[in-house]
This record gives sequence, structure tokens and C-alpha cells, in this order.
Amino acid sequence: MSFTRMMEGNEAAAYGAMLSRAEVVPAYPITPQTELISHIATLISQGKMKAEYIKVEGEHTAMGAAIGASAAGARVFTASSSQGIAFMEEGLWMPPGMRLPIVMCMVNRALAPIGSLRPDHNDSLMQRDNGWIQLYCENSQEVLDTVIMAYKIAEDKDIYLPVAPCFDGYFVSATATPTTVPDQAKVDDFLPPYVHEMYSLMPENPKPRPRTSNLARARYEVQQAHERAKGVIEEVDIAFEKSFGRGYDGLVEEYACDDAEAVLMTMGSMTGTARDVVDEMQAADKRIGLVKLRGFRPFPTEELAELATKYHAIGVVDRNTSYGSAGGGVVSMEVARALYPLEERPLLANFHVGLAGSDVTMRQIEYMADRTLEAVENGKVEEVVDWVELVDLGEVM
Repeated sequence: MSFTRMMEGNEAAAYGAMLSRAEVVPAYPITPQTELISHIATLISQGKMKAEYIKVEGEHTAMGAAIGASAAGARVFTASSSQGIAFMEEGLWMPPGMRLPIVMCMVNRALAPIGSLRPDHNDSLMQRDNGWIQLYCENSQEVLDTVIMAYKIAEDKDIYLPVAPCFDGYFVSATATPTTVPDQAKVDDFLPPYVHEMYSLMPENPKPRPRTSNLARARYEVQQAHERAKGVIEEVDIAFEKSFGRGYDGLVEEYACDDAEAVLMTMGSMTGTARDVVDEMQAADKRIGLVKLRGFRPFPTEELAELATKYHAIGVVDRNTSYGSAGGGVVSMEVARALYPLEERPLLANFHVGLAGSDVTMRQIEYMADRTLEAVENGKVEEVVDWVELVDLGEVM
């Protein structure tokens, strides 16, 4: 039976794995993911979730066990954060090339040094090149729903790629918000049992995995699966909304953009704060809108190119750093590449904020929105990369 109550993001992810009928959960606890795995252990011990929970000695082994279980035909769930993701990176390259539909929550936490127990997005974004689909969640409800959708996407016979629902440590993982847990029977109707049509290691139905000695061909096939995933993610989102009454606009969501001449682009938990700021600024006749980037891999190049025809400036908010890059954060560089082929491009501003889990405040968001609107007014971006946390807002606002 469906029910609604206050739920932290970690618990919501655990319920998503339970409702998806994950069969094998190899995991090693690391803050701020620990409670997620603890909730799964509780659900298993209470008999609510039927799964094999494998206690391993580290994150590297957790991914190895996940790979083996998925290759054997099990629906697999795991999770990690920060240094744990870095430790398992060797294994993370395997599932995309092996076409294994593992679902792994990446509960964002800043990497050392200086490090923090709170989030920025470098731990997940450093995995952007290894073939995992990445979907970023704003709150507990979206976490639960995205875990369920992740299996539907990953196990699509035209995709067979691992999916990482990503959500901010503490701001989502340990913050309780109203969350509706759907009925198990409805989830079963939405998400059928897992059967890998490409290959199987099980002796009762052996299917050797197709092999190729051509590295370029193998990587091209993963790239093509990502291109197909764009449509599948949209389709799954539409089907989910039809079944459960909630949808997330696939890869990109526009908020309050009908009369906007410029937009801020955010990912993750800061989006909720940005919605409130945009509402207040529009009430003051400032024509700023909001674009929530939900899907980072595959990157929604075509959708952003379409958005670029609507707005005169885009302010990309990066909760990450890319040292020595061509300029700016990881998201802004992707946006710049997506817009580069256009004959007429909007102005592009970039802001660093929320690093190592520092609060992203309404005042900071208002500052970034004002700078983006000023770029429209002046016809140029005064400071292409703005380290907002180092700005004394009392002097400039």
C-alpha cells in the first residue's frame, strides 16, 4: 500500500532499491552513504526486502561483487561516496563495457584535501568519462523515484548501461522531506523482472557475451547506447508520471521561464533554494528563470541547443572544480561545447559555489542571477568565471 511520510534521502534510496526488488547488495559504508546501506540491512532483516547483502572489506571489492552478481543475472544495487568512489574507480570502468545494468547511488561528498563530510559534485563528476549514466536528484522523493526509473533505463535492451542516481550528502541524504512510497504491485507493473537479453553466465541459459578486439568499436557502441538513452530516459519519465503522478521532465527541467531573458542552471539540492529566489526576483520584475540539469550523462546537448534560442544569457552554477581547465567548472565546459556549433549563442557565465558542502544561500543565488542579467544588459560577461564564495556580498549588493 502506498504511504507518505517524512523521509531522508538515504532511506528513500533504500526504499527505491527494495521496491525495485534488487537481489544483491554488495556495499561498504562511508559517510554520508552509511545510513543508506544501514536502512537496506534493516529492511532485509525485517523480511521486507529479499536480497543478498554482501559485507565486503572495501569499496573496490563492493564493485567487484556487483559486477559478478550482475553478470550472473541478478538485479544489483550498491552505493558509495567521495573517497569510496575514488577507491572503486578501477572497477567502475567495467560495467559499461560489459553492458551490465547495475544501479549505484553516488551520495555526493567533497574529496580530500581539504575535504569535507558535506557535498560538492567532484566525486561523481570525475566518473563522467567511464560510461555510467548520471542523474542528479533534488530531494528525497526524486531519489526514490529515480532509483526505480534507473533500473527501467539500465535494463532496457537497447541500453544495458549502469546508472548512478546522484544526490547531495546531508542536504538530501540526511534531510527529511515529504516522500510518497508507491505500492509494490504498481512498481512491479512498471518494472518487470530483470532478464539480460544480450548474454548470461547462468548454466541453465548460457549466452556468451559478444566480444570484440576493436577498442574503438567497443567504445563507440557504449557511446551509441548513451545517445539512445536520451530518448529512453524521456520515455521512462513519461511512463513513470503516467503510473505514479510524478515526473521530472527527463534530462532538463525549465522552471518559471516563460518570460525570462536569462536563466540560471543548477544541479542537485540547491535547485530548491533557486526556485524560491527566482520567484522573488520575478515578483520584483526581474526576468530570470531557472533550468535544472537533471541528466549529466548522457549530456542533453540537443535540448540545451534548443534552450539557447530562448535566452540571451545562461549562468551555469558549478558545485565542483576542474583545476587547470580551459576555464570554469565541469558543467560550464560541457554547456559551452554543446552551444559552440550554434551560429547565435547566448552569453555564458560560470559561478563556483557550494564547494566542500558550504551552504548555497539565497543571497548567493540572487547575486548570480543579477550578474547573469547584467550580462544581458551590457552585452558581455564581465567575469567569465566567478568564485562566488570568495566574494564579499555585503560590498557588492
